[in-house]
Amino acid sequence: DQIERNAWLHGDRIAFVTDERRVTHAEFAARSACLAAGLASAGVAVGERVAILAHNCQAYMDLFGAAARLGAIVVPVNWRLSAEEVAYVLQDTSPRVLIAAPELHALVPEALRRDMVAYTTAASADRSWRTLDDLYLDATATPPAAIDDDAGLVIIHTAAVGGRPRGALLSHRGLLAAAAKSQQAWNLTPSDVQLGVLPLFHLAGLGFTLALQVAGGSTVVLPRFDPKALVGLIDGQ
Repeated sequence: DQIERNAWLHGDRIAFVTDERRVTHAEFAARSACLAAGLASAGVAVGERVAILAHNCQAYMDLFGAAARLGAIVVPVNWRLSAEEVAYVLQDTSPRVLIAAPELHALVPEALRRDMVAYTTAASADRSWRTLDDLYLDATATPPAAIDDDAGLVIIHTAAVGGRPRGALLSHRGLLAAAAKSQQAWNLTPSDVQLGVLPLFHLAGLGFTLALQVAGGSTVVLPRFDPKALVGLIDGQ
């Protein structure tokens, strides 16, 4: 609902800037709906998980929107983890679909992908990975799922229990309530912009981005922290 609201009220305003691409709120709603249709065609239904192993990018944002529309759950995987730790997170959540950036494919051995449909965010020499762009389909046949506000949207693995991280399920209501409080506390407006440098596998990165979305503002999505690039963006260069 928040995404559709922004498309209606702030459709021509910029929602995200990534790698020279500018995506308006209206375009973001359309991209999310098209990706939702593709995920549905891949067998993702209400309550099922989609994992993503990537640096911050537009696909990350599209996935959050698509999962919200489908009633599915996103599993953001920490790209700083070892292959063994990544394997544990994936085995713990049993995602139907995995989306990964080419530079991180090595963290997911082929044996681990047998029970998942694997998509790459960009071209890869490994033909066993399908191309994510092919998953953006006509959205008209996939209306938004009828889900409760307390349905889960994200599983973030947090503090270890018995030496292993534990997945925390976060709901639509909880995430949007926290984002609305942040938006109010900081007096964020549709004219505000944040530099989205915090990783989206972390609650802080996701929380700040949602606060800007609640405000109808925009986020410049940075793959990772780069001091020189960050200063240049602040200076408007």
